[in-house]
Amino acid sequence: MSDSPRPAPAGRVRAVTAYAPPASSPCPWSTVHCPLSLHANEGRAPDGAILERLRALDAETLRRYAKPTALEALLAARLGVGPERVVVTAGADDALERLCRAALEPGRTAVLTDPTFEMLPRYVRLTGASPVEIPWLDRAFPAAEFEGAIDASTGAAFIVSPNNPTGAAVSTSDMLGIARRNPGCLVVADLAYVEFADEDPTAELLRLPNAVVTRTFSKAWGLAGLRVGYAIGSAEVMGWLRTVGHPFPTSGVSLALAAGALEADQAGTRAYLDRVRTERAELAELLRSLGAEAPESQGNFVLGRFADAWAVADALGARGIRVRRFERGTPLGDRLRITCPGDEGEFGRLVGALGEILR
Repeated sequence: MSDSPRPAPAGRVRAVTAYAPPASSPCPWSTVHCPLSLHANEGRAPDGAILERLRALDAETLRRYAKPTALEALLAARLGVGPERVVVTAGADDALERLCRAALEPGRTAVLTDPTFEMLPRYVRLTGASPVEIPWLDRAFPAAEFEGAIDASTGAAFIVSPNNPTGAAVSTSDMLGIARRNPGCLVVADLAYVEFADEDPTAELLRLPNAVVTRTFSKAWGLAGLRVGYAIGSAEVMGWLRTVGHPFPTSGVSLALAAGALEADQAGTRAYLDRVRTERAELAELLRSLGAEAPESQGNFVLGRFADAWAVADALGARGIRVRRFERGTPLGDRLRITCPGDEGEFGRLVGALGEILR
């Protein structure tokens, strides 16, 4: 074995540590089994039709590299755009990372909110660009401040709506205004939770050449394990994403099951979405009645603020319920993000546990 030194990673890699699930979360997998996992904003369990489709897949689906063109065509038809304007990716995360690699480089900036989807600042830094983070917590979306941060060095601006982890949403008019007034900036709307929201700006954003929308099968569709997301934008920008991405971003199994979900009867999905909206309102009201703070959310979760969030999370964990908590001493350190299960029995269990703990 050679004793010669190995090449050091580039500075932008050294500046970003590897992502790991939050160590502060209660119910660590290695020590306690948590049968009710409400920490990752995952959707409902797939219905029987998807499982039957999985059983029906043949060996060739596993054997062959799979092109996403058929799913892209299905999504394009659903969205009313040409298939050249849709790129299927390995989750919406992959789409966001590709957008960063395509639009950013050292010396450029990206405008984000703080907090936002936690992977976005990492993707920005890995390109050598600098994130410009606009505070957005406990106040309305700071549209003027966000837009004011866009300048000649800005390669992209990222709006996550409904925002993760807060659940707050940006109005369609604010998104459109930012994109229209800044035609030289790529404006990316990450709409991973849009199915749970009051309005969907996708169609209007897609009329603008500098706007890109990213979406996913992980939340409303309950298919996070498939790792299928997609981006929609102009044919030119989608060409950039194909250039910087892998030719076979996800498996044939994932593509077939995602297509099956699109083609299936949507009654179950609609019922699930209605159920989550009801739970979301009831959970926020319960938390307020028990002395916590719970701002309005348009995601499939509620971000509650507690006198001692970690103690509440530990007490829930002791009852077999896992929620997302954040590092102490940070702006989110006194809050818990609680996914709405979308199931009457599981929601009753959550409500009962919170009542016991907070009373």
